[in-house]
Amino acid sequence: MNEKNIYDISEISSLFGTTPRTLRFYEQKGIIESTRTDSNKRRFYTSTQADHIQKVLILRKLGLSVKGIQELLRQNTDLRSALLQRRAEIGAMIESRPQEASFLNQALVMLRENKNIFTVSYNHENHYDLKKIQETAELCTHAIVIGDSETLYKYLSDTMKEYMPVSAFIKIREDTLEPLGNYICTEKTEFDNRYNNTVFQYIRYEKLGLKIRYVFIEDLIHGLWLGYYEI
Repeated sequence: MNEKNIYDISEISSLFGTTPRTLRFYEQKGIIESTRTDSNKRRFYTSTQADHIQKVLILRKLGLSVKGIQELLRQNTDLRSALLQRRAEIGAMIESRPQEASFLNQALVMLRENKNIFTVSYNHENHYDLKKIQETAELCTHAIVIGDSETLYKYLSDTMKEYMPVSAFIKIREDTLEPLGNYICTEKTEFDNRYNNTVFQYIRYEKLGLKIRYVFIEDLIHGLWLGYYEI
């Protein structure tokens, strides 16, 4: 038996940055195999089995569930279709996160005001002054572009200030704006057609566009996300 082609469970765990417990679990679920070569029934792995383990671990990193990998292996499911489905699932979760964050912030505001969070309707259909929201978003966008934290933080909720102190904002701004090139203009303002307390600002730069998402509760910003878009 060529020792270079056989690995024990600790070697495989170290090689792929996982744990023996995880490998045993995956074998129990039938998505990897091992080779038993002695009376102690210790697990060893051939090079071929190690290559397969690496593929399984990559699929897990890509977000496929154990059940999904089982189906992929047993039913010969198309890998591209499986990954596209997973991407769609993640996209749906991403879309729901701002709404969840907004509801959480609403609850925290109510608790701070000694209100019962279980007797209040959580929705985005409150009476928001859309013109005022747009004006605030435009003012805060300008502050982000020029690095005016003093103006921006006037409109952030206490929760946002705790989550993103000024030092963090300065770092985030530097990291986000650096790849964009020179500022050109603010292209447009766009309200989310599902939630009337959410507004997007699109800022055109030389190389990429900067998309800023604001979520308001009352007159304060409770959610703020920076991202890119192609120009």
